[in-house]
Amino acid sequence: MRESRRKPSPTRPNAWTRSRALVRDHLRSLVFSLGKLYRHPFATTLTLLMIAVALALPACMYLLLDNLQAVTEKWDDSGQITLFLDAGTSEAQVKDLRARLASIEGIERIEYMSAQQALTEFRNLSGLKYLIEGLDENPLPSTLTLTPADQAKQASHLDQLVHDLATFPHVDQVQLDMQWLHRLQAITAVVHRAITLLGITLALSVLLVVGNSIRLDIENRREEIEVAKLIGATNRFVRRPFLYGGMWYGLLGGALALGLVLIVLSVIEQPAQHLIGLYQSNFELIFPDLKQSLALIATSITLGLLGSWLAVGRHIARIEPS
Repeated sequence: MRESRRKPSPTRPNAWTRSRALVRDHLRSLVFSLGKLYRHPFATTLTLLMIAVALALPACMYLLLDNLQAVTEKWDDSGQITLFLDAGTSEAQVKDLRARLASIEGIERIEYMSAQQALTEFRNLSGLKYLIEGLDENPLPSTLTLTPADQAKQASHLDQLVHDLATFPHVDQVQLDMQWLHRLQAITAVVHRAITLLGITLALSVLLVVGNSIRLDIENRREEIEVAKLIGATNRFVRRPFLYGGMWYGLLGGALALGLVLIVLSVIEQPAQHLIGLYQSNFELIFPDLKQSLALIATSITLGLLGSWLAVGRHIARIEPS
């Protein structure tokens, strides 16, 4: 009996071979998508500029807000409470008042300035010596300056302390030097939330920009996609270069946004240093560090990938060979 000859079945590639082929396909798609952007410089440049501006605007505002908060944190350390005493308060009454204030928990230092000392200091600093000498009486009151301890500088504690000090005898007015600072901090909190909402809105605009660019690219290559599917290409294979295109948009747009942020901060650095120097502060403008820079670029890449994924997932599946 004659035995029939069987054709040997093709051997399935092992895992290592399949992994190498997959990596090769990804590298090919990565380079191909970058080359496609390079072959359309005008459209690519416009898209990257839109992405960069949309990301750089909230990034600059966040960094400027961080610089403002850093400055106010240093000013927060010098918060003081000033007590303006009634006219005619005697030295004995001032002594009794200082002793009572010293017994209050949370007050670190008490400094007294008499009305005559205040007038002398004002004369030396203001340059109005002859005008002041023409006054019939000293218009400045005696003052007690209280420096709270660090653990007592919470806003709620200071407000209660100011309320209590206003009831003390011989105290005409109480001034908290940090009240304006708390108002500023409240304003910065509102601005921070507004910047967050602006950032979310501009992030959505980046998604739309990338998604629209990828959609136009898909439409321009519709015939090529139909032929690829006709010879057996899967949706995963077809959409791979488009996803890498979105990644390149995000990477290059994020890098350009970081460059714009650095340029803006470099331009305003000198006038900002001059302004801060007028307040006798040695504060230096804070530039984005490595972590913040990587976060900006990573956010841009994520938005680029997400925008391309949304566009590809919607349009690639609709294209089928006729």
